[in-house]
Amino acid sequence: MDAVQEIKSRLDVADIVGEYLPLKPSGTGTFKANCPFHNERTPSFFVSRPRQSWHCFGCDEGGDIFSFVQRMEGFGFREALQHLAGKAGVTLPEFEQKPEYNSKQRLFEINDLARRFYRSTLETGQGSDIARAYVAKRGVDTLTADLFSLGYAPDEWSAFADYAKTKGVTDTELIQAGLANKREKGSGVYDRFRGRLMFPIWDVQGHVIGFTARILTDAKDQPKYVNTPETPAYKKSAVLYGLDKAKGAIRQEDMAVIVEGNMDVVGSHQFNVQNVVASSGTALTGEQLFLIKRFTTNIAIAFDQDSAGVAATLRGLDLARSQDFSIRVITLPPEAGKDPDEAVRKDPQLWRDAIKNAIPIMEWVYRMGFKAGSPSTPEGKREIVKMILPEIGRIADAVERDHWMRRLAKDLDTSLSALEEVLQKLGKAKTYGTPLPREEAPTEARVEPADPDRVWNEAQEERILAMCLYFKEDPKNILQECGWPEPVFGRPDLSKLYMALGTAYTQMRQETPSDIATGIRPPASLAPDETTTFDALAFFAEREFQGQPLDQLKRELQRDAAALQDRLKKQQRRHLEQQMREAERLNDHERMTALLEQFQKLT
Repeated sequence: MDAVQEIKSRLDVADIVGEYLPLKPSGTGTFKANCPFHNERTPSFFVSRPRQSWHCFGCDEGGDIFSFVQRMEGFGFREALQHLAGKAGVTLPEFEQKPEYNSKQRLFEINDLARRFYRSTLETGQGSDIARAYVAKRGVDTLTADLFSLGYAPDEWSAFADYAKTKGVTDTELIQAGLANKREKGSGVYDRFRGRLMFPIWDVQGHVIGFTARILTDAKDQPKYVNTPETPAYKKSAVLYGLDKAKGAIRQEDMAVIVEGNMDVVGSHQFNVQNVVASSGTALTGEQLFLIKRFTTNIAIAFDQDSAGVAATLRGLDLARSQDFSIRVITLPPEAGKDPDEAVRKDPQLWRDAIKNAIPIMEWVYRMGFKAGSPSTPEGKREIVKMILPEIGRIADAVERDHWMRRLAKDLDTSLSALEEVLQKLGKAKTYGTPLPREEAPTEARVEPADPDRVWNEAQEERILAMCLYFKEDPKNILQECGWPEPVFGRPDLSKLYMALGTAYTQMRQETPSDIATGIRPPASLAPDETTTFDALAFFAEREFQGQPLDQLKRELQRDAAALQDRLKKQQRRHLEQQMREAERLNDHERMTALLEQFQKLT
């Protein structure tokens, strides 16, 4: 048995899902809950213990314990495998044999040792009064300080290095972890962080990967913040401070609030605004956006509104828009203070309202542009256009772009053609969403309306095949008994599953006939895509037909099968009538005769 199957055999999907969601019984071995992947009031998320799978009828997502943990935690498959292997007590030697895995895991352990050392030093260490006073001044309570494991690096040359060596950590490992530097003279190392408030940084899986250290004095010859250097475990552009704690709230609120400083995150969480993460003063990178996209495609940015803050916001704009994010900008009212941490401590509602009232990024750019210049002078208009027009040019959607062009022309009391001329010149720059010259603009794809007959047919086909599952035998026999001896399914996946079920049930009856009657389970011989379709139909069957007597269900199946056959015949007749009219128009008597023969057979 491979690791995946062994984990599945040891873990129960309902138990794993139940760690995240309050499940309610919904029949034998079936549970339901509100879906965690989309907002809903009525539960449409079902978990089946017999099939060890889950499915949501609202967003049509489904799968097994691995796919569920991947979605909930933002894991890749390997990460989900490691996570569940730990719960199941399954060893994954193929990972442990890789040197880079062992090296990275060792750095996690050393960083966590440092976290615990710095935390203990802040709480009880001698010489830590300055750090404790700073934490108290910033209003951080004990519970929040524990949650974020705030610590203090003693103002000594090798306090942590000396401690780490007593725990078996070598000088080389301390340097690799970014916690110490090699002495320029002589042997040995000295601590990288000294006399600073320590903010541990966790990755999204909860490993301590590095630190941000804040100075506690007014020394002008030292940087305010010092970060862990790039290591195999820590890459600044690929981490968001606080995401490990905020990911659940981000998914629930369907929005990530992005701030600049670590204390903005700490303060927000202390006052129960938990979908907040920090970019640590950098523009958003592709790796950070990839992390966020695991949980939401909606972001609200709360950067300082000075020139540097505006520049940082706009630097992250193109990349986020290119990944289909919906972006809003949070503006703090004057009475709120200079940053989110100050605002939330003055009045948590100020910060919540600021998030709620965040405006779309283009509206924010527009307002900032009109602050940059006066629309009443040529010079002012030029400044406004200089800031706003490039951002309009980056809008991919033609209708939205036209809206902002017309609004800008009206508010500047200038012609649309003048703005278009400037935009054409800007179009030479290779920026995301810049419109192509008119003669090169691609034609937008036409979206054909859904065929109501096809939609009805497919829904009826799903219902019929779902009913067949309840009889726990070859669906061909059931449908033949119900008056549909040679069913033809329009949907390829349903047709494929129908054929596969016949073979699978026959094989199961020959080998393990008792298994057939234990419940609606996917036969082992089904392919993965067939199993996925089977799961969706089985959940539908449990939801719609559970407890219904089989004789009553068979009568319902007969009615539905007859209704579908009748509708299909009518559709075929309409199609033949169209073909006959076309043959008559072309005087194609031979084709007309053949079509008429087909029509008479249907009639």
